[in-house]
Amino acid sequence: MPRQFAVSTGPYPRYVDDLLFYRGGELRHALETQRMKMREAVEAEAEESLKQADVAGWAAALAHQFAVACPVLKTNDVWMEPAKPVKIDMSWDRSRDFRDTSYARNFPGERIVVHVPFEGEPDVFKLRTSTFSLNPPRGQVKGSDLLLTIDYPRDQVPNVGAHSESFIGQVNQYLGWAAREIDAFNAGLEREARQAIEAGRQRVKKRDAALATSNIPIRSRGQSAEKTYIADVLVRRPAPSLPATRADHKAPRLELVLEERVFEHVLSVIRKQCLHIEQNPRTYVSMGEEDRRNVILSALSFFNDAVTAETDNQGGHTDILARQDGRNVFISECKFWSGPEGFTNTIDQLFGYTGWRDTKLAIVMFVREKGLTTLLKKAKTTLAAHPQFVSWTEAAGETELRATMHWPGDDQRVAQLNVFFVHTPKARN
Repeated sequence: MPRQFAVSTGPYPRYVDDLLFYRGGELRHALETQRMKMREAVEAEAEESLKQADVAGWAAALAHQFAVACPVLKTNDVWMEPAKPVKIDMSWDRSRDFRDTSYARNFPGERIVVHVPFEGEPDVFKLRTSTFSLNPPRGQVKGSDLLLTIDYPRDQVPNVGAHSESFIGQVNQYLGWAAREIDAFNAGLEREARQAIEAGRQRVKKRDAALATSNIPIRSRGQSAEKTYIADVLVRRPAPSLPATRADHKAPRLELVLEERVFEHVLSVIRKQCLHIEQNPRTYVSMGEEDRRNVILSALSFFNDAVTAETDNQGGHTDILARQDGRNVFISECKFWSGPEGFTNTIDQLFGYTGWRDTKLAIVMFVREKGLTTLLKKAKTTLAAHPQFVSWTEAAGETELRATMHWPGDDQRVAQLNVFFVHTPKARN
């Protein structure tokens, strides 16, 4: 890029590459463009993401990704390069008697480049803020450094410190003006992302409602008119496509979840298999915990092969563990009932090898005693007395308990626990 000649605020002229906060357009227009890009990212998402993705998590991620980080100068890390010989134009200096014009324009000089490191979005240095002065600072951006170039005649010594302080002061003044605009922009991103997501959902909902009034069936090209339902047991909410972060390099990852409807389907598979065990006691009379667990595991694996048994997790071995992309989405433990104390130990064991992100849990209790009604009352009392118990949730069957539990030491984090009681009074371990 051709260098421009300008007179500095100090006693010597210097060459600079550009005016900062000037030539790249207005900051407010760039922020508005960034806001539109965020909305376009929502509109470009597949409808499955739009319908199913967690609104709060997605909006927070979008706000993070599209946030703009206003540069901050790291003034404690300023450094300068060694002086280098250059030819400079001194024809402006009337105190010198130059008879040779060519020599005056190619006077022996030296160049010092001062580096001012910064953190944040470098493009901000190109954009004009809503508040500005008629004398913006001059410099250049190179990577994560802001450069100040000082050219001076070899027979004089520049005051590098004064030049640098003046330069940093001017830049910080502009960055203060930029920060006010950027902070206001970032503060509204999550709210606007939520609005964009909800607007997209409403649009799809209205369209689907209108199409539902037609008597013409909807199906993909080549799809048979006969429908076969295959349960999508282990899924995650579709992960929206997010651009490379502009705010920093610690973008939040949208957590994998086992949606409520899918969690309920998993429980229904376990429930049906437990009923089959109760209805066929002779088949399972000689089976222990491991064999019975494998029967339930086989039923779940029919729908998804990501379900495993006796898997290491958090320092323990889970009876049934489902993973997606290396993350746990469902954990279950199978035990024979051995009394209230044993039930408490089973709950503690389950939470002992689950992590903070594991929020969908189940316990299958094989009951050999005959007094199931009395046993269920004891189990309910035991679960309600557990220190992690939060509240009851309506269970799907009379031989099940459903509760919300919090994590040890974290009352704000909760998990759903469903307990099945499989009555096999003639069974033995």
